[in-house]
Amino acid sequence: MDNCEPLSGNADFYGLGIRIGIYLLWGSTWLSLLLNPESAQSVLDVNSVTVFAVAIATIIAANRDAPAVEIYIMLQILIGFPVTTLSSIGIRLWLMTPRRFDKLINETSRLWREDVERRREARQTRLDNRQDPQTSPQPVPAPQPGHVSKISYWISVMATIVMMGLSGLIRYLYTSLPSLPLFLPLRLLSSLKFPGLVWSGVLWRTTTVALIMVYNLVYWFDEAGHGVQQPAAPGCGPPTIFMFSMQPLEGRIIILGRTAGVIMAVIVGPPTYTLVILTIKVFGFALAILYRDAYYFLSLGDPQTFGEILDRVNKVLNHEPLFVTQLKESYSVFFPLEAITGLTSAGGSIQRSLLDLLEFMSSYDVDHSIRFLDVIKVGVSLGMGKPVKRHSQAQNHEPRVSRAQTMPEGWGVSGVKGTSRGRFLSGACILVNIAMVLSIVWFIISIETTIRWNGIQGVNTIDSTGQLIPFVMGCVSASQVIKKVTLLALAKVSHGSFEYQWEDKDRRQKHETF
Repeated sequence: MDNCEPLSGNADFYGLGIRIGIYLLWGSTWLSLLLNPESAQSVLDVNSVTVFAVAIATIIAANRDAPAVEIYIMLQILIGFPVTTLSSIGIRLWLMTPRRFDKLINETSRLWREDVERRREARQTRLDNRQDPQTSPQPVPAPQPGHVSKISYWISVMATIVMMGLSGLIRYLYTSLPSLPLFLPLRLLSSLKFPGLVWSGVLWRTTTVALIMVYNLVYWFDEAGHGVQQPAAPGCGPPTIFMFSMQPLEGRIIILGRTAGVIMAVIVGPPTYTLVILTIKVFGFALAILYRDAYYFLSLGDPQTFGEILDRVNKVLNHEPLFVTQLKESYSVFFPLEAITGLTSAGGSIQRSLLDLLEFMSSYDVDHSIRFLDVIKVGVSLGMGKPVKRHSQAQNHEPRVSRAQTMPEGWGVSGVKGTSRGRFLSGACILVNIAMVLSIVWFIISIETTIRWNGIQGVNTIDSTGQLIPFVMGCVSASQVIKKVTLLALAKVSHGSFEYQWEDKDRRQKHETF
């Protein structure tokens, strides 16, 4: 509109130097992960620090009531990192070359078959126990018509028949799908982590991306006028963005943004929840072990005290079952929790947890007991990306394996070249790399066109110190990749030349000998 005053942008948040540095970082990260997987951890660390800094800048801009179009530009930069190059656990790295993809398929297939076999054996054991009259749950007796009215009696009978039918259907479906576990095993999920990536970095990147997705939802769903619904400036219409063409940031575009935000949150939510819960459990176990070790170190009493308590509790639990156990057994005919969860008894699990706690507290002097030093070693392993064995398990003759030796490099897969499997692996990896490049191009076009179409001024020059750090980081990252590509090319050429020279020398020596 003619009466709309130009928007003065914040160069310290998305100035030209910052944008160029981020664009160079995206491109150099893609090349580094493709050509040099050994550098994945360091490259992703740089990306995660950068995206965290941009996230802090976005929060500051939002608190200063920045216009909706500025927050949109910042969100494009933030979301651009996980969509293009920032991988949390490293699945994207597995899919970049056929050799890595083939190794991932073989490893996950093996773990999947092992897990399915274990679940099948456990399911068969539960079925055998259920057929045993001594261990199978007894049905709840139906009410007698003499104690209730006829209507209530027939309602209860029909409800019992329906619930028993549902119970049998659930058990049939559960037992007839032996190769479809309800939940992915943790061993299978842990195998998806790319070699060389440390779990602490995985947790850091996952939580950072989760925070970005949460803020993205707040931006699109905020109805208080602080997000995308923020009123336009006097005399100005709604801001325009790039969505394959110039589109106003209203109506259908807002619905599309909300839909995309929900989809991304659904994708990021489960792994984030899993990692956070596992981290909390690790810290809880560490505190429990530290408390037990400190108690025995500082206590002057008899260390057999917990053993005596354990014996007394065992006697009580053997004669006085908990009320939860009786309640669960009464409703087991309606809700087959045993078939779904695999738990023999809810009350039994509570009893088992109590017994496990007491056994844990009384196992300080037991052989192979976990001490707090072992917990520290676990923390070191999570931070270094490789296991730190206990002293009793360490073997001097075991060879040391570096990260580079565990990372499959190169493109082709030996033995499947020219086959349908080889063509599938190559085609899939080519599509993944093309998608990464196109996503980088998409976000660059989206950011630059949004700045241009909305007439944002003061962000197209590098004249502030706040832009220098990301600009220098992007330039250095790009120069490192160029150096790596040059060295790889020279090494390949010189390696072939050296092989030819040595082979020619060997032939001359053999000819002179004969």
